[in-house]
Amino acid sequence: MKIKCLIKKTTAFLAAIVLAASAVSVNPDIIAYAKYHDTNMNTFIHPFNTTPKAEAGTTMVIKMNVGYTETAGLNNPHSEKITDVHVRLSNDESYLLIKNPSSDTIIDDTVDDPEFQQWYSDYISENNGGKSTGKDKEYLKRIWEAGRAQGQNDMHESYGRVYYAMPMDTGDYPFEVTQNLFTQDVYFQSINRNEYKEVSFTVTVRHDMKEGYYAIPVTIYYNIPPQKAADFKGNAKTEYINVYIEGTETDENKLGTENYFSLGEGQLTPQGTYPNVMNYNVNLKNIGDSDVYDVTMHMNLANEGDSSAKFPFNINEGNYDRYYESLKMGEAVAVPYSMAINEETYTGDYPLTYTIEFRKVPEGTLYKETQTFYVHVNNKDKEDETAEWNANTSTKARLIVDSYRLEPEKVYAGESFNLIVNIKNASKDIPADNILLTFSSEETAEDKSAVFSTENGANSVVINSLPAGASSEVRMSYTSRAGIAQGSYKINIKEQYDSPEFKNAEETVSVDVPVYQYAKLSTSSFEVSPASIEVGSESNVMFGINNTGKVTLYNVSVTFEGTSIKENNAYIGNIKPGETGNVDVMLTGIAETADDGMVKAVIKYEDENGTESSTEKEFELYVTPEMPDDMYMPDPMLTEEPEDNGGIFKIVIPVAVIAAAGIVAVVIIKKMKKKKEEDEITDSDDEI
Repeated sequence: MKIKCLIKKTTAFLAAIVLAASAVSVNPDIIAYAKYHDTNMNTFIHPFNTTPKAEAGTTMVIKMNVGYTETAGLNNPHSEKITDVHVRLSNDESYLLIKNPSSDTIIDDTVDDPEFQQWYSDYISENNGGKSTGKDKEYLKRIWEAGRAQGQNDMHESYGRVYYAMPMDTGDYPFEVTQNLFTQDVYFQSINRNEYKEVSFTVTVRHDMKEGYYAIPVTIYYNIPPQKAADFKGNAKTEYINVYIEGTETDENKLGTENYFSLGEGQLTPQGTYPNVMNYNVNLKNIGDSDVYDVTMHMNLANEGDSSAKFPFNINEGNYDRYYESLKMGEAVAVPYSMAINEETYTGDYPLTYTIEFRKVPEGTLYKETQTFYVHVNNKDKEDETAEWNANTSTKARLIVDSYRLEPEKVYAGESFNLIVNIKNASKDIPADNILLTFSSEETAEDKSAVFSTENGANSVVINSLPAGASSEVRMSYTSRAGIAQGSYKINIKEQYDSPEFKNAEETVSVDVPVYQYAKLSTSSFEVSPASIEVGSESNVMFGINNTGKVTLYNVSVTFEGTSIKENNAYIGNIKPGETGNVDVMLTGIAETADDGMVKAVIKYEDENGTESSTEKEFELYVTPEMPDDMYMPDPMLTEEPEDNGGIFKIVIPVAVIAAAGIVAVVIIKKMKKKKEEDEITDSDDEI
């Protein structure tokens, strides 16, 4: 019997397969391949600026924009708008590979089957006006062969047996194929050209996925006006959106990278008294950023793997696991316990460790994290036994600061820094447990305020245990006080810890933190007398160097440099904070001023370690040419003329001398006026 065409239009036939996808039986041996896709080729499906990311085994939301420009992409509709728009994650039939169930190979579509040829000719004539393409024929031949291989006369009956896979290039299809995966549908009545709509789909990432990029097919169904085809029977285009899967999650013992739970929030430390049974709850709260599933709270009996930490209870059951099917984000439960106190338990606080296993999505990766919870036990009998306990004869661990460092290495007053301390148990064979380190800063003598303050206000750190010879690094963040004097200040570390024979031991160690102050100085106005000299003449320069900082300036000296003067040096010595060192030197002119007349004063000084620093100041001193002897008036003889000139004495002054003197006077007056204006500007402090 010939297989008759059961679908009136090719598009309707293809859409039927899509809608039946949830009923498709998937062959687990078929691998769906994916790769990173160049979305610039897309016409309708456009990614956001960042690629969606998710861990394997978690739920993620894929977001994208849907729209078109009419010019970009491969399938532009050349229309002012598109209508009846449906967007779905694709298992579109154009991506199906039909397989023979018996051989698990793609059916050979080159076999010349007269029966198929007749059916195909009838189908094309009835549905397509006698027109077809090679692609149509190839696709329909695969459907024909698949039905024939399964003995189906009605092609509808073969839907449940047609295997499929996504024909992409590398890697597995990354999402769990559930009943609802391909039925998520986003509908828009219309989308105008150059308009974009946001679309999102919720998926669950398979927990066995390898890390990398995956191209996900998305199909858009639409009509181009005036076309008014029914849903999914108009135009359909499948394009890709990229996602990134972070890491391979095949390890069922993977620890979480951050805590999802807190223990004991909002409750006091439970108290128990021997020989009574201790009934208590542990508040378990989901503080993560998502719901969790299959939560198991496992009590580590006898502090498994740590013989130095005493377990205070009798172990009457094989395990004390508590299971919860799920915990919503922010939800808390009171986990109940009923424990018999061991008669050998001393009075004191005891840490109990719990391992919490959970999944971020149902059937997803199993995560683990470890938490500590404290209980207090009272045992009068053990208190009596230890009444004559002697600290001098009991052994305890010895905790020391093995090393420490500062970040940055040099700490300046008023600035922040990190203190990293390496705490070591220097004992040869005695462990330490339940270690509490409390940091405190040295105080200033003036107002008894702390030299160092922590940035978050916390000053304590807990170390669960330190076996003999082991070390642990502790980090604290501080800010040094701005107004303190330069020097070394202590940070004290109070240690409280337990050893097998010595409970609540206390020791104090300290570290020194050198704090530096920046050197600061300013100068008074320069007094230059005279402000203009001839070549070969001298001028007196005086000014003060004020130490405005909190550290002494050592070996202060000044070097005077300029093209028109002879270099000269002045040694001032040490200048204490708040004091002034005076400079008084004579400078000799050696060449006529050819520039703006500025002379440089280089002030050099050292800190207490001998490190040299310098700063520069400038002032004006003009050097004019040396006046020849014949340009001066006679000394002071007057030339007497003959009596017949009326007895008048004439002073003989060459005209050149008068002209030169006038020019010099004008230059000096102008430059002195400029200097006077600049001297009115107050010098600011120099900070080194």
